[in-house]
Amino acid sequence: MFHPLARASLDEAAWLAKAVARDLGTTFQVPSFLYGAAHEEGRRADAIRRELGYFKPNFSGNQWAGGLNPESLALKPDEGPDQVDPTKGVVVIGATPWVDSFNIPIFSSDLAAVRGIARRVSGRGGGLPSVQAMALAHSETVVEVACYLLDPNKVGGDRVQVEVERLSKEEGLTVAKGYFTDLSQENIIRTYLRLVSFV
Repeated sequence: MFHPLARASLDEAAWLAKAVARDLGTTFQVPSFLYGAAHEEGRRADAIRRELGYFKPNFSGNQWAGGLNPESLALKPDEGPDQVDPTKGVVVIGATPWVDSFNIPIFSSDLAAVRGIARRVSGRGGGLPSVQAMALAHSETVVEVACYLLDPNKVGGDRVQVEVERLSKEEGLTVAKGYFTDLSQENIIRTYLRLVSFV
């Protein structure tokens, strides 16, 4: 995922995403799918994942194991071959404004209940605007509500935490403190500037 930071533009991020996808597809023969500003129609990453079956369990219970069907892909890649090499997989790459990834653990093995909470938190399900959420089995006793905060300046992790706690309480479930799975924009820029100052 490419994001414009500091003075960079979304068009520049999209150009980089397309260049990387082209290199991965051509040089390494990895099927590459574009999304966001890198895709001519602005396709969403979750739409690609749904089309490829990423969100459907293919192993016992709620687990996902193995790889995609190497014979054929349900979606034509933007770059690279139409078949998957099981040793390489596929790449989903795009350009979007900054997105925060925020996960909230819920102490439960009831994936269906947590899916319902994720659906109600998600903007698509009538919940918080600019939030995409899904339930992911994290262990036998924990299911996480994994969120993309598409506009973290409007809806941040704290607000999502409060909403997940409220909805979980209705289900009689206990919630742990959520966490960001990535660095903030500010930390990335600060780290970059510190690194280039040594060059």
